[in-house]
Amino acid sequence: MSAELVRLFDYDLWANRAWLGYLSARGRPDTETAVLGHVLAASAVWLSRLEGESPAAMPMPAVDEATLAALHGRWTGELARRALTEVVNYRRFNGDRTESEVGDIARHVVNHGTYHRGELRGLCRACGDESFPETDYIRFTSR
Repeated sequence: MSAELVRLFDYDLWANRAWLGYLSARGRPDTETAVLGHVLAASAVWLSRLEGESPAAMPMPAVDEATLAALHGRWTGELARRALTEVVNYRRFNGDRTESEVGDIARHVVNHGTYHRGELRGLCRACGDESFPETDYIRFTSR
């Protein structure tokens, strides 16, 4: 298990919870909620790939606390039982076969979430809303 990667998934959970709370307080705007849903869906897809499945399309998980907690638990469980250098074979959505190491997949999932939370900030700013949560990693580590 990599304590560093578990910490990154703890950060991911913290940041996603902050955005979920913020979006809920704003009445869950469709566009922004869809972006957060995409973050959760991608996390679920990569977990499926680690578990030996290759989904043909993105799932549509509920955007709620239960989903956040379940994904976090599944990720930390996978990281506890797998070597980070273990190679995972899977199919991309277009059907191409490829492979990646568990550690690279895990880092990708966290980075993907960070990227899209930045997108959420941009969407909020475009609407004139500056009250969005600050979810940079350094904020997580300095709390």
